[in-house]
Amino acid sequence: MNRKALLIVSVFGFFTLCLLLVPNPSMSAQVTLKLAHVAPPNTTYDNAALKFAEGVSKYTKGKVEIKIYGSAQLGGTGQQFAQLKAGAIDMVLSDYFAAAMLEPQPKNFFVTLTPYLFKSKDHFRAYLKSDLFHKMMERAEQAGNIKFVGYLGDRSPRMLTTSKTKVITPADCKGIKLRVPPVPVYVETWKQWGATPTPVAAKDIYTSLKSGLVDGQDQTILAIWDAKYYEVQKYGMILDHILNGMGTWINKDRWNSFDAETQAAFLKSAEETDAFMSKEVERLTPIALKNLEKAGIIIVNPDIQAFREIAEKWPLEYDGKWWEKGLYEKIRALQ
Repeated sequence: MNRKALLIVSVFGFFTLCLLLVPNPSMSAQVTLKLAHVAPPNTTYDNAALKFAEGVSKYTKGKVEIKIYGSAQLGGTGQQFAQLKAGAIDMVLSDYFAAAMLEPQPKNFFVTLTPYLFKSKDHFRAYLKSDLFHKMMERAEQAGNIKFVGYLGDRSPRMLTTSKTKVITPADCKGIKLRVPPVPVYVETWKQWGATPTPVAAKDIYTSLKSGLVDGQDQTILAIWDAKYYEVQKYGMILDHILNGMGTWINKDRWNSFDAETQAAFLKSAEETDAFMSKEVERLTPIALKNLEKAGIIIVNPDIQAFREIAEKWPLEYDGKWWEKGLYEKIRALQ
């Protein structure tokens, strides 16, 4: 090879190397997202977050990693959603109806907290797949600058626990100071059933029960076991009056920064997390219930029909006030 040809090859090789070293805008660098939730480690929330994050990393081939901030490190649920809207954090995991935090008035997701709205788990799942649900979520998304990524799994049945009182009918609730979250529908539910609702933040439930500030609380079976409420409670009554589950949202601007392939990876991970966590919750619930009994909780069988009869009357009084008129009946009518 003569000197001229060698020079041409060398110059071509130099420019080729330069092109390889220049960043390609179509090849995004690794992104780390902040995902917040309020639950302690090794709980249903936390396990769902870990499973979801694992799937996102897998399906984006490591391009997107999710760092989880549990135990209300970044504030309570309302504070987390406010930060999500502003873009201060990237994602939030909470019960799916927490979208009400950012909904305009009336807050349609409040209707899903009314007791015994759903006739069965199949009815609840039909709702999650319905256009009605998607329209409700779209309203919250637009108001909150957020994107609902997906449903991440069912939660276990809800159980009322008390420190002194065995509850069989609503009449037995009279005089019970019951911890509720500061949400109007929860408060009204227990007023209607005869208790004295006392709003207490989730992080303060145990100490409030222990100090006697409240006599009881209403939570899922797994949450009761995970939080060790059996240490400060005596009776347990499974009412299973609200069917719910976990969802996750992302800041809308952050979502729009991802290409279609990356977005599809989020959706796929959410779908797989739902399938896995729903089965896991179903498996763990009877184990937790047995453990609660071993720990000293006396399981009482309440008169569910007596609670239902009251629950099927009062929500219609708030139709068109707390949620859009007719929404309660539309959900009840879903097949």
